Amino acid sequence: MAKMGKFDYSELDQLSRSVQSALNSNVIDQFIKDFLLEMAYRAERRIKMRTPVDTGDLRRRWVVGQVTKIGDYYSVEISNNLHYAGYVENGHRTGKDLTGWVEGRFMARISMKEIERHLPDYLQRKQTELIEKIFNGWS
Repeated sequence: MAKMGKFDYSELDQLSRSVQSALNSNVIDQFIKDFLLEMAYRAERRIKMRTPVDTGDLRRRWVVGQVTKIGDYYSVEISNNLHYAGYVENGHRTGKDLTGWVEGRFMARISMKEIERHLPDYLQRKQTELIEKIFNGWS
């Protein structure tokens, strides 16, 4: 019968401990929150670039909220509290008899569609970074 060589499993043990440590801590939860915040700030930048400027107030009022977790779902809100922001986004009636129509600029809607299109690429890059950190003993 052939002899089996000796194997050094210490690196596999270290990898197992690193992965277990990451899973037991809030690394994954923090990863998701950080990723969502980054995507929200990217979206906010795009929205601001598309926002029409008269006085600049509408553009300045875009804000990114906190990431919240409810059950298994995470959310982050991008909002503008200026009273006419919705009218600029979606369009509105105009004129004395309100028969005219001003088309919306859809700055938020278009920007979010762009972010959604690029989301898989961003996520792939961030996941790779996370896995490398975990495998290199990040705790």
